[in-house]
Amino acid sequence: MELADYKQEILSELLNRRNVKGEPLMGEEAAQELLAQLSDEQLEEGMLFNEPSDVADVLTEFGLTLL
Repeated sequence: MELADYKQEILSELLNRRNVKGEPLMGEEAAQELLAQLSDEQLEEGMLFNEPSDVADVLTEFGLTLL
C-alpha cells in the first residue's frame, strides 16, 4: 500500500467515527489536524505493523484527551 492510500484510509476511519448519539466525532478539519500529528516517516514505519483503523484508534484517543 502506498503512503497516500494509507493516510486516506486513516482519514476515512477518523471521519466515520461516531459518538454515542451517532453524531460524527469530528469534522474533516479536525481529522486532518490529528493525522498531521504523525509525520510521513512515522506513518511509513507503522504501515508494516498497524492497520489504518488501529492508527485512527490511537489518534482518536489522543484527540479526545486534547478536548
